[in-house]
Amino acid sequence: MKDYSVTAPKFKTVLQNPWLLFTTFLGSGCITPAPGTWGSLAAWLAFVLLEQITGRPFIWILTIVFFVLGVIAIPKCEPILKKMDHGSIVIDEVVAVWLVLLCCPLGFFWQLAGVLTFRFFDIVKLPPASGLDRGPQSGWTVMIDDIFAAVYTLAVVNIIAFLLCYFLNAELMWSLF
Repeated sequence: MKDYSVTAPKFKTVLQNPWLLFTTFLGSGCITPAPGTWGSLAAWLAFVLLEQITGRPFIWILTIVFFVLGVIAIPKCEPILKKMDHGSIVIDEVVAVWLVLLCCPLGFFWQLAGVLTFRFFDIVKLPPASGLDRGPQSGWTVMIDDIFAAVYTLAVVNIIAFLLCYFLNAELMWSLF
């Protein structure tokens, strides 16, 4: 079993390093316990604010840009954090949560269901994420294993939503853009 116990960097250290500031999502990954959950909640809050200010197309672009920057930034933090997949690195959660929120049904309940289900799959690490998590680590593997958790989340949440629509005549809305 992988050891997830880590010591979060001091906020002063995060502020002095732009790569750390980015990968900890403005320091939200430094909150303990459960930095991944705090990072996911910060991602949700940022999504809600960005959606109101900029709209979904901008969040799609930002999600892709953050994924690419995450792949680049995570290895740059390893010398400081002494670990590639350090618990305080939450940019992978941010990208995955935004993907989930962009593709699940609209509304607070579905956003909450998406974030909670994502946290479950991110912690459980079903294949292929579990294999990536056990293998050699890189910026790519750290970022992509959360994308797999997002895909599992979207399958579960959207299947439940479609079943509610079909069997209960529930009216749900999706909006990718």
